[in-house]
Amino acid sequence: MIKKKIKSEHVIEFLKNNPNFFIENSNVLDKIFFPLNKKQSEQPDTKVVKFKDWIIENLKNKQKNIIDNAHYNFLTQKKIHNSVIEILKLSNMSDFVMHLTNSLPKVFNLDVINIVVSDQKISKEFNFIWKDKSVINKIYGKEGQLIMDAVENESAIFVDINKNIYSNAIFSLSNKIFDSESILVFGSNDKHFIDNKAYDLILFFSKVVQEKLLKLTNEL
Repeated sequence: MIKKKIKSEHVIEFLKNNPNFFIENSNVLDKIFFPLNKKQSEQPDTKVVKFKDWIIENLKNKQKNIIDNAHYNFLTQKKIHNSVIEILKLSNMSDFVMHLTNSLPKVFNLDVINIVVSDQKISKEFNFIWKDKSVINKIYGKEGQLIMDAVENESAIFVDINKNIYSNAIFSLSNKIFDSESILVFGSNDKHFIDNKAYDLILFFSKVVQEKLLKLTNEL
């Protein structure tokens, strides 16, 4: 009798169709080895481990990520709350723009915080980033929208800035501010905005900036 060779695809398909297999045959797990990421292992030469050890290592890794994220969010929250207090103290547009574009990038360890407008006069007056309206409209989306992602070369937002921006956060400002679409941008030379860390905090901060802009531009 010729035995039919079982391929990996057959095993995968079987397990998909029988999700309770390991529950009903838990003793099998003691005979199976799982791949272990070297970064997860305290022993660099370890490549495979038994199921129990694999579970433990993965739980340790998840716990570390949770703690790291909580620590990051705590520090970011503290910085944002302090920055909001400083912003609320500012009484004129020039001081506000100087604080936003020069001081805050250092506070948040970013390369760029600025506002992108399609009005060249406003851009020159406040040292904002100028882009054609068609470029802004491709990114704008809807008012109050926040996007955190890798930089798309097609957007051309940071092309004229002498810095290598890898990831960004983009907030669509109210068109009541400059009577046209404009965006608040945060740029970083690393993966700062790719994993959506502190999304709610950045959204909150962006809304504070928007309200301050509305107030100051109405006073001009």
